[in-house]
Amino acid sequence: MVDQCSLCEKPRQPRSEYCSLHEAALTNLEAQYANWLIAFGASLSKHDYFSSLLSLNETGDAVKRLITRNHTNAVPQ
Repeated sequence: MVDQCSLCEKPRQPRSEYCSLHEAALTNLEAQYANWLIAFGASLSKHDYFSSLLSLNETGDAVKRLITRNHTNAVPQ
């Protein structure tokens, strides 16, 4: 169904392919990369960022789904 989030069955947000949960997770995922760059001295690739997030128990399912779906080329299989 077109009005559903592309990652779950919740209604998607206007002008987005995601529901409010996954849209917020995407926004946070993108925003926090800048903070991780500061913490790691600007030497952190997006590949390493995504891999690190996937390995953390604290990372939520919504973020893990986004990484797995949208950045599979950046995450080791």
